[in-house]
Amino acid sequence: MTRLVLGMALALPISLLPALALADVASAQQQIEAQQLDAAEATLLEHLTGQPNDSEARFLLARVRAWRGQPEQALPLYDQLLQREPDNADYLLGQGQALLWAGRPQAALDSLERAAQIAPDYADIQQVIQQARAAMTSPVTATTAVATAPAQRRHELELSARQDWLDSGFDNWRSQRLDYASTQPEGLGWYGALLREQRFGEWDQGAEAGAVIALDENWTLQPEVGYQPSPYFLPEWHADLRLQRRLPAGFLGAASIRRTEYETTRVERLALSAERYWDAWRAGYTLNITDVANAGTPVGHDLALDYYYAGLSYAGLRLTVGEEEAVEEQQLITSDVRALSLQGRHWLDSRWALTWEVGHHRQGDYYTRRWLQLGLRHAF
Repeated sequence: MTRLVLGMALALPISLLPALALADVASAQQQIEAQQLDAAEATLLEHLTGQPNDSEARFLLARVRAWRGQPEQALPLYDQLLQREPDNADYLLGQGQALLWAGRPQAALDSLERAAQIAPDYADIQQVIQQARAAMTSPVTATTAVATAPAQRRHELELSARQDWLDSGFDNWRSQRLDYASTQPEGLGWYGALLREQRFGEWDQGAEAGAVIALDENWTLQPEVGYQPSPYFLPEWHADLRLQRRLPAGFLGAASIRRTEYETTRVERLALSAERYWDAWRAGYTLNITDVANAGTPVGHDLALDYYYAGLSYAGLRLTVGEEEAVEEQQLITSDVRALSLQGRHWLDSRWALTWEVGHHRQGDYYTRRWLQLGLRHAF
């Protein structure tokens, strides 16, 4: 009888182990819901000491560390999980998100694109792919469901030069730019540029600056200003305000208003845009309605199609049709336009990229313009 009682006493704790393990994970979940991430991490670490093979707890710990702003500490956990289950889309998604928050969007895309191949209908994967691409293709912030997961800030500098060749007796144009952008997927982004352009034998110089403000997980506000101190053909200043909304299924919608002040006239523009990200593609359309003082209301259409390869490298097509304003000498003119260009950005490694653009632009009966632009971009 004594042996029976002793055996039952020893067997009881063993039989309770699965229930206790579940209780630990459930407690950690409750702590996460209460935003007690420190406590949740401690609970999971203690649990994994006794249950080192519990993949669910390890996966939850990886996410907690990323949410606490420690994505680099989450990455070894994802490596361990993926060694056991290399085709687990949830693990690949978590790894990609952690890499993005760690400021490594190119590496993030490798994991995310693998996840998209395994689970093509997984909406969260497509959303994070969109965020990773936006992190380096434009100064647009991205947001996530958990706002307590700050990402590392990424800075980029680009030096570029452009040459335009004009016919109809017009002098060729030249321009140089120094662009800077600072982005953070859950925080404030900002950007600026110094520029100088030569047209009609004269040089203009100026500066631009803007910011991207995440209002919540779906809305962003983007103000921008530009100023040229002594312009000959460029505007004296411009101000732009853009409001963007993230929509389901990889769609984005945006509206912007812009005012441009020249020495002799004023231009106001309303732009309505729609974008769609899917697989390795991005498509966009913009309707431009412009009010030129004493010169009518031109309407133009911009189309864009980008293909991403090798992470964040991409090649894109741009098409413009409709009416557009342009500067001829110091006079603002409005005419029909047809423009077609190819552009791209090729990342040599995680820090250096080459940018390029070639195009053809017909400004009504005034002139035809062809151009080539080359740039070198550095991320740090």
